[in-house]
Amino acid sequence: MAKIKIIFIHLLLGVGVFYFLVHPFTMVLYWFEYSNTPFATSLFLEILNERFLESFSFNMKGMSTLLTLLGGILGLVSGFFWSQLKKKDSLINVQQRLLQRDIAEIIADGENEKVEFKSSIRYDYFRKATNRDLEIVIAKTIVGFMNTKGGKLIIGVDDEGNTLGLENDYKTLKHKNKDGYERAIFRIISTQLGHEACFSNHISFYVINEKEICVVDIEPSKEPVYVNDGTSTTFYVRTGNATYPLTVKETVDYLKTQKT
Repeated sequence: MAKIKIIFIHLLLGVGVFYFLVHPFTMVLYWFEYSNTPFATSLFLEILNERFLESFSFNMKGMSTLLTLLGGILGLVSGFFWSQLKKKDSLINVQQRLLQRDIAEIIADGENEKVEFKSSIRYDYFRKATNRDLEIVIAKTIVGFMNTKGGKLIIGVDDEGNTLGLENDYKTLKHKNKDGYERAIFRIISTQLGHEACFSNHISFYVINEKEICVVDIEPSKEPVYVNDGTSTTFYVRTGNATYPLTVKETVDYLKTQKT
């Protein structure tokens, strides 16, 4: 029913626009064309004023009917596509609500082998100031998931599952919004893990308890991934609800077990 209503409204708009606007304007343009008169805005308005009512006369029924029909067709097409867009928007909204509910349930279940909570990527809640060292912690967590079975890194939630939001983190960024936050995370991944690692991470935002959080969905990597903090390169894995570094020997042994 809603779809029919939308299409009908667009049909009426198309007919109205072409009959009451396009038709008179077309009449004036034809006058300029056939009279070989140079176009001027002031003259256009003058002729439009003179021939406006004439365009709706019986003598102009052919042109008015043709333009009205064209307006109706365009209105129907516009209404159909608009209704399809509305339908897609409705489906997306439903999916977003379901995803938001799922994320809330995941947070309620707490941290585990596939889920990790982080309060922020740069704002230190203990120092009450920006702490760039926290970016290394984010990189280590992502690497740990990539080197095992993948998982979700939920940012804006503390270890107990309390929703803190991203507001304090936003204040530490140049671009204090979701786009700036997403770029900051990908910058961390690209700098510490390498550009290729960006393709294994997908970022989305949700509102939980009226506070915005960020979810990084991390795919497992087919190749070993390391954190390079500028001074050393370290291999991390996810075990239980924590991320651990491995020594060179442990890394070699671990990778051997993964191949078998």
